[in-house]
Amino acid sequence: MSLGWGEGGEAWKWRRGLRAWEEELLVECKLLLLTVVLQVTVNDSWTWLPDPGVGYTVTRAYRILTSGTPLINIATLVSADLIWTKDIPLKVSVFAWRLFRNRLPTKANLFRRGVILDEAQLCVNGCGSIESWVNIFLLCN
Repeated sequence: MSLGWGEGGEAWKWRRGLRAWEEELLVECKLLLLTVVLQVTVNDSWTWLPDPGVGYTVTRAYRILTSGTPLINIATLVSADLIWTKDIPLKVSVFAWRLFRNRLPTKANLFRRGVILDEAQLCVNGCGSIESWVNIFLLCN
């Protein structure tokens, strides 16, 4: 790793001198890469867990998001490391965490908790649907 990824270590050559903050990032990157073991005989690839055979498609992702049932599956696919990073503002991380765990105060959630009555679940935009996170962020105009 200290020689770089290529045979002669070509991966760590720079066109210009690194700035101080870039050198700090390089040290951090090298520390993260210490635990990575490359295996020449094994192909490396990205896999989309909902459909590993076909891979990611926008159509499939849209169907998963709009079906309303796979909320638990989506929450398990979203890593905590993805949400809780230093590069994302805390209020955005909290919002994403609540969204993926269906903890936003939507009318559907408020009804389920006994805060509002059944007839008060409808979306305020008048679309006729129950106000859930899927309706708010994907379906309702």
